Amino acid sequence: MKRKYTQEEVRQLMRGRIYFSREDQNIFVPRETPFSWTMNLGNPWSWVIMLLEFLVVVGILHLVFA
Repeated sequence: MKRKYTQEEVRQLMRGRIYFSREDQNIFVPRETPFSWTMNLGNPWSWVIMLLEFLVVVGILHLVFA
């Protein structure tokens, strides 16, 4: 069953900078340091967001260097 994990559960599952949990519904999860967030790579929406960011960068580069 998918649910949003608490900060303590996220802290236990996080390995370095990478967080991957298919059961956690959170897309962005806070890290230990203040004002620092990471993406839950187990959530398919995080991959969609990364793809959109990549397409924006490619589009800007295309406009600049075309």
